[in-house]
Amino acid sequence: MAEKVARGKEIKSEAKKLKRELTLFPLFGLIYFTVCGGSFGAEPMVGYSGPLFTLVLFVLTPLLFSIPNMLMVREMSSMMPVEGGYYHWVKQAFGPFAGFMAGWMNWVVSWVDVSIYPVLGAYYLGFFIPALRTGAVIGGVEVPAWVLSWIVALILIWAISYLNVRGARLAGMTANWLGVVMLIPLILMSIVGIYNWIQGGVTVSLPFLPEGETLMGALSTGLFIAMWNFMGWELPTAAGDEIVKPKRTYPLAMVLVLVAAIATYSIPTVAGLYGGAGEGGRYLIWGIEENEDGEGIAAAVADYGVTEAQLQEWGVDPMASVGWEFPDIAHAIGTKATGDPNSPLANFLGISVSLAAILSMIGLFIGNGLGGTRVPFAMAEDGMMPRFLVKVHPKYGTPWVSILFCGVIFSIFSLQAFAFLVVVDVFLNMLVLMAEFIALWVLRFKKPNLPRTKVPGGYFGLVLVTLAPAFIITLAIVSQVSEEGFNSIWLALVAMAVGAALYFPIRKYVKKGIPDVDPYRLEPEKD
Repeated sequence: MAEKVARGKEIKSEAKKLKRELTLFPLFGLIYFTVCGGSFGAEPMVGYSGPLFTLVLFVLTPLLFSIPNMLMVREMSSMMPVEGGYYHWVKQAFGPFAGFMAGWMNWVVSWVDVSIYPVLGAYYLGFFIPALRTGAVIGGVEVPAWVLSWIVALILIWAISYLNVRGARLAGMTANWLGVVMLIPLILMSIVGIYNWIQGGVTVSLPFLPEGETLMGALSTGLFIAMWNFMGWELPTAAGDEIVKPKRTYPLAMVLVLVAAIATYSIPTVAGLYGGAGEGGRYLIWGIEENEDGEGIAAAVADYGVTEAQLQEWGVDPMASVGWEFPDIAHAIGTKATGDPNSPLANFLGISVSLAAILSMIGLFIGNGLGGTRVPFAMAEDGMMPRFLVKVHPKYGTPWVSILFCGVIFSIFSLQAFAFLVVVDVFLNMLVLMAEFIALWVLRFKKPNLPRTKVPGGYFGLVLVTLAPAFIITLAIVSQVSEEGFNSIWLALVAMAVGAALYFPIRKYVKKGIPDVDPYRLEPEKD
């Protein structure tokens, strides 16, 4: 018995070493790079759902999905502003098994999701270092491209892991400065694009939907992409014990991020569409991917009436695997301004936006890595992960063992061989998000007297806040099954089965003697 008490005290003492240093500005950077991360990712919405419908989705998605998410997160985090965030929300609503599964499932998602950003960073860096795409001979030994790319990814992973160990505030401030530098090329691109639009004296006529596309088809694809570009509001709550005045700071940071995200997506998109990269049907190749490996995008856009001759006229290789992304769009804007595709302006805009894409990937790794590294610590603090994960750095006040442990996992999953596992993300993440909304309802009845910042509008407001995300989440899961087949669900179910199998021995042997964390504790916030 004495040993059990000592074990509990040791864990509690260790958890108290966490430094509460995330103020509004660094928290803004971390949430921004969790939810948004720049304009990149908006291009497929234009190509698959149509230019004007994309602009409508930039308004509808925050209203129907982001704001309900934010209101849910605000209420739940105001009750339980502690390390672990959503893990405790689901646990308090449905019990320890459901809480463990929520934490486990989102942690598994982070293995794949967070790991892909250093890989994409290395991919964009290949624009400047061709060896990352073609391979190189080093010391007489031929080194494949994937090895060189993996080395770059490892450098990024461990540099940022070290940054995270040094402190959440330092990570957040770094994310902010990355964001500032990343946005400069996008702002310059937007200025030139809007200048082209004004200088032309004529507004290009753009359709609402791509030719031959139905409204429901465009909605299902566009809403799915938009959802991914405006989600993740709950993930940084996993660092609750590291946020200064979390009940006030977190909601304010979310509002600022929402405004920044809408502007980041919409302004460069409008500048591109009307400033040289949308006219003459060019919008049709935004974000388009080939249907089959090696087939090229020509077959994918043929249904929209785009010929190979048109693609070549636009400077696009019909056998390319992807259509225009923002670096290409920036180059097209520069070409429109100068009339020369090889002009210094066109090349400068294309190259600078490519650099911005690299910074975006690094920022996304920092932002998403925050939640991914804090959840195992919070679960270990609660006795549901091995005790060695509950180690806080004596100087920096961060869960350094959990951060380094996750760094090892991210390093393994950054191998290209694991890229196919990205399909598990949608299903697992959507199930956890749905559980969080249901937990919002359950805790209203289960713990009605707990102080919280409620969703406005009473139960009618609660219904409104829940319905739209529930529809979008269901649509996302159905879309995944229809597009990826049941193999994607099968992989996700395997991940869930592994988590369920681990729960019982962890509960019996690891949890033994460790008291539950009280998620409702928090010192009063002073003005």
